[in-house]
Amino acid sequence: MECIVKVGGSAITEKLELETINFDNLVKTAELLSKLKGKFILVHGAGSFGHFQASEYGVSKGYTSLSSDEQLRVKEGFCRARLSVTKLNHMIVNALVEKGVPAVGFSPCGRWRMKGRGQVRSSDCEKVNELLEAGFLPVLHGDCVLDEDLGCTILSGDTIIQVLCEFFKPKRVVFLSDVEGIFTKPPSDPEAKLLPRIHVREDGSLATNIATRQLDHDVTGGIKAKIASACSIVSQSGGVIPVFVCKLGEHSAELACLQGDRSDAFTGTIIEAADNVPVLTKKYNFGLFP
Repeated sequence: MECIVKVGGSAITEKLELETINFDNLVKTAELLSKLKGKFILVHGAGSFGHFQASEYGVSKGYTSLSSDEQLRVKEGFCRARLSVTKLNHMIVNALVEKGVPAVGFSPCGRWRMKGRGQVRSSDCEKVNELLEAGFLPVLHGDCVLDEDLGCTILSGDTIIQVLCEFFKPKRVVFLSDVEGIFTKPPSDPEAKLLPRIHVREDGSLATNIATRQLDHDVTGGIKAKIASACSIVSQSGGVIPVFVCKLGEHSAELACLQGDRSDAFTGTIIEAADNVPVLTKKYNFGLFP
């Protein structure tokens, strides 16, 4: 496995406008993926597709503790959020196919199952691998899934990537964003500075003070969850897998996806192990399974 690429919802959609795709960035995504060689997996965020519906109907909290009428409302939200996010998945896959990429949409719903918030009970990485072995590019996305405790919940794209990393052990993970990388403060803040490196301790924590802001309708945890996910990937792989965060459409995105370039030519953030984190030689486990 060469690389797992995550295209953020803020990069591929106009996140504040309901079900509005960013067509320029959609084309840039397809053009970039058409240049990749070897085995890759693409995971995309939902952005303005799915998040609004999931938030309005409370899908992430599930329905098992609710009344019959309330359960029906959450289930309606489950269906509406899935209709929305699969619409986006279709548009992305279509753009890739038009560029000659043998892309195949792969929805986790019905294949992946959760148990309580954040815990993946089962996945279907074997089927993803079958597509890869056959020469296809699987295109996964955050999704509404069944949950053994809550009835249903939201499986984020970042959690999906953590499970994929455990199974496939890619050389690197690349997060393509609408900004250049991770900043000391929200990028809109005039005092914000780009962090070229974030070093992760053995326990997955980081020492750098980063102020983040989460949009109200983002049901997957916002930037805080994404940073935590990246740190987990690095630490639980024993420092083997670095995570690159860069802006979609910039030359650095191509450098990260094609080469994993860590030179000064790369502009963005590289999340990697601190010097005191040993590289593990045994099989690692992200602790997502019971």
